[in-house]
Amino acid sequence: MKITNKFKAVRQSGFTLIEIMVVVAIIGMLMSVATLGIEHAIKNAKKQTCLMNVESIDQAKQLWMLENHKGDNDVATEDDLKGLLKNNTFPICPSGGTYTINAISTPATCSVHGAQATTGTAPTGN
Repeated sequence: MKITNKFKAVRQSGFTLIEIMVVVAIIGMLMSVATLGIEHAIKNAKKQTCLMNVESIDQAKQLWMLENHKGDNDVATEDDLKGLLKNNTFPICPSGGTYTINAISTPATCSVHGAQATTGTAPTGN
């Protein structure tokens, strides 16, 4: 007499729940690492943009002083410098800070990044 097993183990192809959960966890960890890197890059880009804006303001101050025969203690306004800046507009801090023009002898500054112009030098990539 032949006995047949009605409850034969049938293997179906596909992934188990555990395998899918492991893959999702790995992808989540990789995304968190990538997000941290992107946030750091954005922060550095904003800081560098701010520094370049402050440098532009300081260079425009120097041009304004020369063109208008002003002294080291004179202070230009935003309207005075707009024509000497790119697109005839005063730059805006990417982080929402405000730029202080200061007197000709004092470098321009930013309220957020503490960026200060270094007259006569180009911004560094650090």
